[in-house]
Amino acid sequence: MTAYTWLVILLLAAAFLLRGDRRNNKKFMIIAFLLLFAVMGLRDVYAFGSDASGAHGSYPIIYRNIGSTEWGELSKNEESNYNIGFAYFAKLIYELTGGDYQIFITVISLFAMVSYVRFIGKYSPSPIQSILFFLGLLYYCFLFDALKQAIAMSILLYAFDAIVEKKPIKFIILTLAASLFHFPALIFIPAYWIGRMKVGRGYIALLVVILAVTYLLRDQILNLMMNAYGKGESTASMEGVRFLRNKVIIMIAVVVFAVFIRPPSAKDTIYNMLLMFAGVAIIFQTFCGYNNIFERLADYYFHTSIILIPMIFERGGKSRSLIDTARNRQILNYVTVLLCAFAIWRFLSTVNNSAIFTPYRFFWQR
Repeated sequence: MTAYTWLVILLLAAAFLLRGDRRNNKKFMIIAFLLLFAVMGLRDVYAFGSDASGAHGSYPIIYRNIGSTEWGELSKNEESNYNIGFAYFAKLIYELTGGDYQIFITVISLFAMVSYVRFIGKYSPSPIQSILFFLGLLYYCFLFDALKQAIAMSILLYAFDAIVEKKPIKFIILTLAASLFHFPALIFIPAYWIGRMKVGRGYIALLVVILAVTYLLRDQILNLMMNAYGKGESTASMEGVRFLRNKVIIMIAVVVFAVFIRPPSAKDTIYNMLLMFAGVAIIFQTFCGYNNIFERLADYYFHTSIILIPMIFERGGKSRSLIDTARNRQILNYVTVLLCAFAIWRFLSTVNNSAIFTPYRFFWQR
């Protein structure tokens, strides 16, 4: 069995052995953190992954280029154009470790896993479900190689706290900090106000209207977004590109299911916020068929769905369901198990059948 398969088995075993006691949640989260960090942060970075070949533009090359640049010249480095925070961070680690790329990846993985496990432990009604959806939605895989965005997304998990705590200054500071590592993280700036909007029963209808308008104006919106991203020198077109495809179907299914099972209410603050974020992500995701830039933008909002999905099935939720959840609790339990099984299948089928993630080995097996 691969390391990924063992990861899932050990996560499920820990969840089973520590079930039924809230005090055991903390123990489970510690175990989950150690397992997730070990597989991500202690992997042999030269054995596999999209950067393992050391091709031009890969992170090992970027890391060495930044490391060989003098501190005073670092702001002129190509990587510093929009990601100055990442450049200075990489330079610092390079200087402290003598250019050890393995440690660089380990440090980033440590920060990312601390951030995600803390976020799940703080907000999720079912940590094991959230971790399985973290795997199944492939965000765990994404963080392996998307280093700048991994740092930015991890920082924004703390910005999420600021929205919940109603601290706009803290939110803006953290979002700006994230943008220093990955400039497109600025797309999260409106999240403070989006998250505070009230979601009513007309949420699905509103989302359908927005999607229809987005479809009709897709060429104009696409060109506008490409200009904002710095790629406006060429005209973009959606001709021949499917409007709704792949991941966006999963996003829409999550939102529809959420509204049906647990309709939003005024008291359901965090749940409302997550639904709004999912709606924003759907709009961005509709453009990903043209360029994966838009999937990256969508991820800044949709990665919080790792706690949204368990909330849909939360016992004692603050909203009234459109179905009798008391009578159909067993059915909902079966649905939850099926979704978790699907998440496990999607994760394992992705990592175990991809040259990017296999053959796995730890750095000491080099």
